[in-house]
Amino acid sequence: MSIENSSQSRLNQIEAYETQLKEYNKHFENLLNELSLDLENVKIQQQEIKSLVNCPFNPAHKVPSKSFGRHFRKCELKFHGIHNELGRRKKLPSSNFFYQNSPSVISLNKEELQQISEIKEGPLSLTVDQRLQKYEKEIGMCDQIREQHQQQKKDIYQNFDQVWETIQKMKEQSQGQKTREELLAEQRDYKRRRKSYRAKNIKITQRTPTQVHRDIIAAYMEDFKLLAQFEASQQDQIELPPKSF
Repeated sequence: MSIENSSQSRLNQIEAYETQLKEYNKHFENLLNELSLDLENVKIQQQEIKSLVNCPFNPAHKVPSKSFGRHFRKCELKFHGIHNELGRRKKLPSSNFFYQNSPSVISLNKEELQQISEIKEGPLSLTVDQRLQKYEKEIGMCDQIREQHQQQKKDIYQNFDQVWETIQKMKEQSQGQKTREELLAEQRDYKRRRKSYRAKNIKITQRTPTQVHRDIIAAYMEDFKLLAQFEASQQDQIELPPKSF
């Protein structure tokens, strides 16, 4: 019984292996069909690859055994620095001569393209003294710019108080002083009004922040206009030539 069981188990294993092989063959055929190849072509290509011979002068060259002799002679000459010009096609003459004076044509030569300037990647390595010298130079430039800016401010605001006094005088002159009669008329009109009117009138007693800001901006704008007029008058006085007596 043991012999029969062992033989039966072996037969079962053989059948399982055969079914596995059939499945693998089907998968392999499907892959070949997807790649549009046949099993015979694959065998031929494999034989050709096996028949390739490595070149002794350049290991990257793999040549079929049929053309190995011709390839061997060419590589041997190149290896020894001898270029065999026999069998080469002559190069056509360059047409750059016809386009020398044309501004819209650019010539691209292999030699010019291969001559690429080398650029170091990353920051250049400087010594401690070089870095210190560069730092001191930049700090000196910053101090010089700061001094020039401060000097300009000093020149602008040096006589600012005197200029402001003259502007206020110009403002008073432009507005004009009220006479005694005008002041008495304003006081008389104010007294004639009732206290209830003076207290309840919102336009007189209360003002919104927007109105206050508007009045402030208007006052500043008047001052700026007077300042511009004063600067223009000063510039005219400087440009006028002195009178000869």
